[in-house]
Amino acid sequence: MFNTSRRSLLKTLVGTALLGATTTASAQSGAGAGVIKVVVPFVAGGITDQVARGVLDRVSKSLAQTIVIENRPGAGSRIGSEAVMRADPDGTTLLFTNPSYTILPITDAAVKYDPVKALMPVALVGTYGLPVVVSSRLNVGTLGEFIAHARNNPGKLSYGSAGMGSGAHFAGEFFQRLTGIEMVHVPYKSTSAAIIDVAGGVLDLTFDATAKSYADAGKVKIVAVTGAHRDPRLPNVPTAAESGLKEYVLSSWLGVFAPPGTPTPLVERLNKAVNAALADPTLVKQLEDLGITTAGGPPAALATSVQQDMAVYRRIATDAKLTFKP
Repeated sequence: MFNTSRRSLLKTLVGTALLGATTTASAQSGAGAGVIKVVVPFVAGGITDQVARGVLDRVSKSLAQTIVIENRPGAGSRIGSEAVMRADPDGTTLLFTNPSYTILPITDAAVKYDPVKALMPVALVGTYGLPVVVSSRLNVGTLGEFIAHARNNPGKLSYGSAGMGSGAHFAGEFFQRLTGIEMVHVPYKSTSAAIIDVAGGVLDLTFDATAKSYADAGKVKIVAVTGAHRDPRLPNVPTAAESGLKEYVLSSWLGVFAPPGTPTPLVERLNKAVNAALADPTLVKQLEDLGITTAGGPPAALATSVQQDMAVYRRIATDAKLTFKP
């Protein structure tokens, strides 16, 4: 009886130990069900979606795991972002997003999350500036000439954005504050709609990462970029800072986040896989063709970008006295 009980107890202990080891190994590997779902909180085909697919294809091979991209657009990226915040912290659900993640709490009173705490930074994928795009009907060829023209025509020029609180809206308000010019803001549902009207001469200005094809066709002029560095597709186009507007630096980013509470070993494993992908020269060229400068580095690099964004966009909203509906 004693021996039988002892054998039973040993089986139980060994089984428990093996189960614990298996669970730990699964958590550390991020294997889960063998599939990693990455939420992109925007429609398919946009810049963020294109970059996500290029990067994650290589991450999938590095991890030897299937990665499925789920586009969950809506509410300015809030729907997709908050879905990941509620997901299990087991490494099988991630978010691939841009500064909308940090802008939302500033522009939408219904958003209650703190961007610093709501998700765990995994990796900073890349950075990019927004081309400053002007209508070809304007007789200007540089940023300085556009500013001079706008000052001579206060309130007569217009700029378009992807809507109230969008990145282009903030870019336009920041631009006006620094230069002292006055323009009429025209919100659209997307920057693609705005640039069509700039090309058609309906609008005078917009900020759009997809402007190169319009510029190549002679339909618009790109007079500067808002980033800290020149757009790799536009090596002859200066930054706004190089054009004399020293304070006008707005760099956007693309990054990967995990649900809160994701174990550090999992985050480190995912970060390593993303960095390995970004070391691929073919991917670097692919991203450059989209206007993206690859970044990489530890999760802290993405955390820093989030914190800097919050400070910059809050300052712009305060200085420009921007108010948004709840």
